[in-house]
Amino acid sequence: MPTFPQRDPPGEEHTLRLEAALRRSEKLALAGRLAASVMHEINNPSQAIADLVFLLAKEADNPDMVRARAAQIEEQLIRIQYIARQTLSFFRDSPQSQTRDLVPLVEMALRYQSGLLEDKHIVLRKELPDRLVGPVFPGDLVQLVSNLVRNAAEALPEGGALSIRLRATKIGGSTYARLTVADNGRGIPPAIQARLFEAFQSDKAEAGNGLGLWISKTIVDKHAGRIQWHTRTRGKAKGTTFSVLLPLKNAAAL
Repeated sequence: MPTFPQRDPPGEEHTLRLEAALRRSEKLALAGRLAASVMHEINNPSQAIADLVFLLAKEADNPDMVRARAAQIEEQLIRIQYIARQTLSFFRDSPQSQTRDLVPLVEMALRYQSGLLEDKHIVLRKELPDRLVGPVFPGDLVQLVSNLVRNAAEALPEGGALSIRLRATKIGGSTYARLTVADNGRGIPPAIQARLFEAFQSDKAEAGNGLGLWISKTIVDKHAGRIQWHTRTRGKAKGTTFSVLLPLKNAAAL
């Protein structure tokens, strides 16, 4: 019988490359989901500019109105530039954490998932501070919040409720940012609870690839944080809550 050379089992380096490839793949998949939301955001100021240009042509003989319309057009262009910068910052990997206000990053993630929330008529309840500053990897944090919100939205029935809260909290003398994402959906099936943060664990059949929570856990670990969860699959109080703790170090909650 012919013999075949034995291959060594995949080593740690191979595993790390595979995990990195999976993370890139999930980020690209998320990029596709975000594209429609970004285009919707840009379409609104673009349409406003078109309307203002039309008015500008009709009012060309009125210098005061021309200046006013030009200022309004500039405002809309600044809005488009802001959306573009925010979107680019999501895809720009940062080798070091940056001291940033977490609130706009959470808001950005919610906007990226707004289409899904609207399609399912999900009631969104937000409790966000005016500012909460801390050391984060901005793009990773947006992806973390986006993953948790999307998971919750997909678990919800039409007209379900989703709550998201961000606040500073002290634990053992240290200050953390606590992000809570809670839904009143079907809960996490017992069959996958023990392996919830492993890759390819999903109960959503064709709707999910099972990478969202695995990547969320790697992002939390990257921030030296913790992620906890609680779920109920029966009764009036059924649903799932994810709670993320991210150390704020010496950054202040302002």
